[in-house]
Amino acid sequence: MLSKVGKFEFHIESYTCDFTGKLALPVIGNFILDAASNHANARGFGYEQISKDNVAWVLSKLSIEMLDYPGFDQNLTIETWVETVAHYVTQRCFRASDSKGNIIGYIRSVWAAINMETRRPINIATWHPDLAEYIAADMECPVENFAKIPAVTDVKQDASYSVSYSDIDINCHMNSIKYIEHALNIFDLSVFKEKYISRFEIVYLMEGVFGDELNLYKQDITGNESIIDTKKGEESVCRCRIVWKDKKEV
Repeated sequence: MLSKVGKFEFHIESYTCDFTGKLALPVIGNFILDAASNHANARGFGYEQISKDNVAWVLSKLSIEMLDYPGFDQNLTIETWVETVAHYVTQRCFRASDSKGNIIGYIRSVWAAINMETRRPINIATWHPDLAEYIAADMECPVENFAKIPAVTDVKQDASYSVSYSDIDINCHMNSIKYIEHALNIFDLSVFKEKYISRFEIVYLMEGVFGDELNLYKQDITGNESIIDTKKGEESVCRCRIVWKDKKEV
């Protein structure tokens, strides 16, 4: 049996950095999805294996907490493990370390397995009972469990976009990281010059598909906390909570 914890190395290239020279948060999202995919594939419950059952993993919730962001030409190590397996969801956690081995972030995520024809969740414990064998009970993730992100009301629309070719992934719906990119695009560059994202939470409520017209609404809770509600018509597709910290605090 393979180790319950997977460990993956990433090198920070120029095209993965934002204008400040630091690794962009959506790229961290891509890295953790890559780590999750490789960990699952090696243990028999990755895309290649489960697609034969006409099943796909779908990200339901994601919470990223970062103390620091690595910069250009540095390395990032991501460790990942399964924390819990319930009937319809499984929680997967991640730990991020810099080139010197310092822990700079933790990530918590919730996944559902859906039938690709019905688009409905399936019972994970019945479908893949062996997944529970990889629960790493000795690993700790200090990221708090997910709290409800309220809807944004009584504010003007901040941005809109039509779901296009580059937004669609292999499961024929909008890629989970694309929602993050569009949410961050609401903010002016001056915000990223002065602050960094300490905590980013997102809950996915329904699928976005090609041609959908999505509208984004931002509500500032405090000077360092914002909620972004992405809607299709009156229905929320996803909601984000962003907590900022001043860079001088690092």
